[in-house]
Amino acid sequence: MARRYILFSLLVLFITGITAFVKQTETLTIKNTVDMRNGPGSYYELVLRLNTETEVSEIEKEQQWLKIKAKEKEGWIPQRAAYVEKDEKQTSPDQEQISQEAQAAFKELGEQDSTNEDPYASPAQVAAAVKGFATDFTSRKTGNKKSPILNDFNGFFEPSEYRQFRELRLQHWSWQKAQDRLEINPDNVPGLNPMQEQAGWGIANVIAQQGLVDNKELQQYLTHIALVLAENSHRYETPVRVYILDTNEISGYASPNGMIFVSKGALQLMQSETEFTFFVAHELAHIVHNHGIKESKQRKTKIKADRRFEELENELGDREKKYEETEENLNQLANEMYEYTIKDRLEKYEFSADYWGIIYMYRAGYDPTGALKLLKRIRSHQGDFEDRIGHTKWKGTSLRDRIIRINSQTDGFDLPQNFGHSYKSTFQHKVGVLNN
Repeated sequence: MARRYILFSLLVLFITGITAFVKQTETLTIKNTVDMRNGPGSYYELVLRLNTETEVSEIEKEQQWLKIKAKEKEGWIPQRAAYVEKDEKQTSPDQEQISQEAQAAFKELGEQDSTNEDPYASPAQVAAAVKGFATDFTSRKTGNKKSPILNDFNGFFEPSEYRQFRELRLQHWSWQKAQDRLEINPDNVPGLNPMQEQAGWGIANVIAQQGLVDNKELQQYLTHIALVLAENSHRYETPVRVYILDTNEISGYASPNGMIFVSKGALQLMQSETEFTFFVAHELAHIVHNHGIKESKQRKTKIKADRRFEELENELGDREKKYEETEENLNQLANEMYEYTIKDRLEKYEFSADYWGIIYMYRAGYDPTGALKLLKRIRSHQGDFEDRIGHTKWKGTSLRDRIIRINSQTDGFDLPQNFGHSYKSTFQHKVGVLNN
């Protein structure tokens, strides 16, 4: 009897062990359009774009990323992009507005219900839409009908190289460590909006017409820094990349698709990696908090929900009549966002970008007082914006007021002595090639 009891107990333990070993997959629902990539980061290649309300299966988690299965493919999405059916769906106010406008657009056009649209888009479909609009918008703004001069982010550099860079800078970084340093809630900002991404490619391509410095090694180094900051921001899935404008003016721009432009003149004025970190964190904050579209006229777009994946005419030939109004609305929206990008930004958005930029720096382990060094040097070099001296285009709010606010904010951090490294020699060596 005792022997039978022992065998029965062993059998129970064996079955329990097997049950524990087999991971129970959970069904998730995508709450806003998101890109599924082949690794846990925005710098990995695009596998599929998943539309709102697509159902997927969760496989595993890594920090703030989920590995999922969709359309017989496996990949990674940001954790905040999905919710469990039994949980209440949560969206940010901005994302809720985007969803409502998309639904209203469908009703106006009298098309099929949006839930019947294709829940997936391939990388080729996304690339075709992006390239088509970028070419079309650039032609309208500049008269240049050539294909976009900017490359897709896929293949921009090796993910392993970035992760090695991040390891050197952040030493066993994790999202939780950043949260412990200073907690932020990713749900407070909206996720990817394909309409804005398409507009962003057009805007970025027009800015790039000014001329770019062709130095892949320097560009990769600067993009690595920007990615470190992006991963410590609200929208950690932003596929940020940096381009260098070939001008001696001190200028910087942020396109809503994650592209950041810094001028050669601005880089030459900076003296350390920390100073560049503030520059790029400030521009990143404009992207993350959607300042460009907020400053636009809040156009009630009539862009059909499944139009986001429609290839434009220079890819497939003439469009149908029903898409003409859609394209015109997208062009008008992009034009409004472009004007915001290149003009003097409103003071409230500059202060907001400074505030969040400082926080992203601090979470990433960079000394936020580096911001003060950069702004003071710009002010000393070319005067304050309120004096209208020189050719500084970064940006029209009084530097004196910005310095006062940042000084007050950093005082509240109670930073330990020698917090963060400046990487002064590394930065000067990398940027030194611009002097040749």
